Amino acid sequence: MPPRSYLPDPVETEQVAGRKRGSTVDYVVQRVRDALLSGRLALGQRLIEADMTQELGVSRGPWREAMRRLEAEGVVELIPNRGALVRRLSRQDIIDRFRIRQSLEGLAASLAASRMAEPGQGERFRAALQLRDGMTAETAAPRVANFRLHRAIAEGAGNAQLLELITQLWGAELRGPEHATYWQASAAEHDRIIDAVLAGDAAAAEQAMRQHLGAVLDRLLAAPEAESPWSRRGL
Repeated sequence: MPPRSYLPDPVETEQVAGRKRGSTVDYVVQRVRDALLSGRLALGQRLIEADMTQELGVSRGPWREAMRRLEAEGVVELIPNRGALVRRLSRQDIIDRFRIRQSLEGLAASLAASRMAEPGQGERFRAALQLRDGMTAETAAPRVANFRLHRAIAEGAGNAQLLELITQLWGAELRGPEHATYWQASAAEHDRIIDAVLAGDAAAAEQAMRQHLGAVLDRLLAAPEAESPWSRRGL
């Protein structure tokens, strides 16, 4: 039986072969972030070094450097004699992150909308979305579409430092609960954001994104505990 795969197939990334050390560390960091967002890694899950380095095809040095970076970002915890664990988030952690995300992703939506007049920018934005449909299906598709929407806007802002700050805030809450009602509400909100961005209406795009993230937080706070992205310990 082949070993369990913890990490999703890389999306829009290069192969590790021929990378410099720094880019290999970046590769590991991105793969772990993607695994958390896709649901392949759970809060509190131990990241077994031997398994992960074998799956990624990297050595222990870059792996450990990547774990130190993810610890600094609050994604993992490094426990003596146990290694790295995906950090558990408290209820207040989630609330605090959403408040910051409203400001940063609202700014990103505004900047993305303001760039729609640039040649080819609208086409690139549409291509980055890829999955505007399927947001109500009870499959992995809603999570993927959700992630691509937020990533497309963050990248569409054209500000590398803003993109880095935003991606550091994304965690398990970006996946959302596993039922259609949650995604139906998000899909309608996403449509308003997308329409405002494509129309080049910076003010409307920012407002739509801020309202969306506020509504998502409200839905998460109202969800049954079993569907919440935080740990019991943090309540």
